[in-house]
Amino acid sequence: MLKFLGHAGFLYETDNELLLMDPWMSDQGAFDSSWFQFPSNHDYGIEIIDLINKTDKDVYIYISHEHKDHFDVPFLSKLALEKINFITPKFRRDHVAHVLTDLKPKSVITPVDSEVVNISNLEIRLFLDDQEIVRDSALGLIDKSKNFTFLNLNDCKVYDRVDELKDIYKKFDVFTCQFSGAVFHPVCYNYSEKKYNEISESKVYGKFNSVKNLIEKFQPKTYIPAAGPPVFLDPDLLHINFQEVNIFSSPYKFKKFLNENLPDLRVEIPVPKTKFEFIDNKISVSHPVEDISNLFDKDNINKYSKKYQSFFESRKNDTNKYVPKDVQNKLLVELDSKLKNFEIEQDMAVVLEFSLQEIEDTSIFVNFADKSIEINDKNTSSNSEQTYEISSSVRDIGRLLDGILNWEDFMLSFRHKLKRTPDIYQVAINGFLTMEKEDVPEFVNNLMRLQNQRERITVEAGGVLYSIDKFCPHQGSDLTTHQIEDERFLICPKHRWSFDLENEGKATNADASINAVDLDGDGS
Repeated sequence: MLKFLGHAGFLYETDNELLLMDPWMSDQGAFDSSWFQFPSNHDYGIEIIDLINKTDKDVYIYISHEHKDHFDVPFLSKLALEKINFITPKFRRDHVAHVLTDLKPKSVITPVDSEVVNISNLEIRLFLDDQEIVRDSALGLIDKSKNFTFLNLNDCKVYDRVDELKDIYKKFDVFTCQFSGAVFHPVCYNYSEKKYNEISESKVYGKFNSVKNLIEKFQPKTYIPAAGPPVFLDPDLLHINFQEVNIFSSPYKFKKFLNENLPDLRVEIPVPKTKFEFIDNKISVSHPVEDISNLFDKDNINKYSKKYQSFFESRKNDTNKYVPKDVQNKLLVELDSKLKNFEIEQDMAVVLEFSLQEIEDTSIFVNFADKSIEINDKNTSSNSEQTYEISSSVRDIGRLLDGILNWEDFMLSFRHKLKRTPDIYQVAINGFLTMEKEDVPEFVNNLMRLQNQRERITVEAGGVLYSIDKFCPHQGSDLTTHQIEDERFLICPKHRWSFDLENEGKATNADASINAVDLDGDGS
C-alpha cells in the first residue's frame, strides 16, 4: 500500500516494513515559516508518530535532500528514533547524514548513486544530482513480492537520465514528480504586473511541458502530481496565494493540461491520507473524504492563515531585539567572508547592492570586478551597467546571521525584494547569494569546471549541424538528451534553459552560452 503524506511525502507499507519518504508534517512551516503544507497534514503527522511508536514493523525513512519541505527535523525528532533506519544519499557534502546521525537513530544508510539497498522484498535505488549548485536525489522502488514499481523524483531533475532509468525499471506502475514552481523568480522581483504574469505563465507551461515529456518517455500506468505547491500564511506573503497568475499551479490545472495532451494517462490527485493499493496488477485509489477538491478551495487558505495570526504577530516582535546598524555591520562581515572565497576566473562587471529596509540612507555595495565591499550612500552611483539589488528586513537578516536559517532558506523564504539590470540570470550571482561561505569555493570550482569544459557534441536544428558544449552552463546537465524548438532553440532537459543556435548558442534569458558553431559555415 502506498499512502500520501502531503506535499512530497509518501508512505509505502508492506507486511514487514514501513518506508516513509520526505515526511514534512510539522506545523511550523518551512524556510523560516514562509511555506506551509497544502492541504494541511499536521493532524496526520500526529497519527504517523503514533503509528511508528506502536508498530512492530521495521521502519525506514528516506530523506531526498536538505530543503526543509523535505527534511523536517522537528517532526523527525518526535519519532521513536531507536526504531528508525534513515536512508539518505552519500552526497559529497553530507550535511543531512550528519544531522540524522546526531538524532541517534537505529541506523543511517547512505548509498551512493544507483547503489541497490535491499530491504526484504524491497529493492531501493537512489539517483543523485550532486553539485554544489544543487544537491538532490530521486528514489526508485521495486516491491518484488507485488511486481510493483514506484519512481519518486520529487524535486530531483534527473531528466537527462531517462534512458538509464528505463533500462533499470522497464516499467513504471506509479510515477510522481514535482509539477509546480518553487523558486523566488519571478515572485520576489520588481516587475510590472504584465511582465510578472508573462514570466509566470511561461514558467508554468515550461514546467508542464517538461513533466509531460518525461511522462511520455516513462509511460507510467499512473502519475501522481506531488511535491507542491505550498501555501504562504505569513500576512506579508499571503497575497501570493491569490494572484491570478503565478508559478504555484494547482494540481487540477496540471491534470487538465495532461488530460488534453495525454488523454490515455491516468492522473490521480492525492491529499493527505489518500491510499493507493496494488492488487492483481491493478491500482485502486481511496481518499479520506468524498470530494477532495474542496480541500483546495482558496477560502480554506484564509481560514488556515487565521490559525497562525498570533504566531506571526509574536514573530514580528523579534524585530525589537535587532539594531539596524549592528545588523548591517554584521552582514557586511558575512558578505565579505563570502567574497574572499569567491575566486572566480571570469570578468564580473555586476555590482550587488544589499539594503536593509529599515535603513533609508545607506546600503552595502559588493563590487565583483575589483572584489571590494563597503557601506555607501544609497544614491551612490556604481558606474556599472550591471546591477543586482536585494533588500530585506532587519528581522529576517538578523535571523539569518543568528543561524536560525541558512542563506538558501532565506532566499526561499521570499522575504526579500530583488531587481536586476539587465534582467538576465547569472549563475555566479545566484550562487553567491544562496551558498554558505564554506561552500563558496567548491561552488566556484564547479562553475569554472563547467565554463572551461571542452567536450563537444554535434546537434541538428532546422537542417543545420551545430557543434556545441556538451554540458549546460547552468547546472552541468548533459545536453545529449536535448530538445529542439522552432528549428533553432536547444532546450536543456533539466531546467528548460533555452539556447539560440543561430546566435552562437547564447542563452535566451541568461548570461551564458553553449558556444554553438555552425558546422556548414554559412547556415545553409
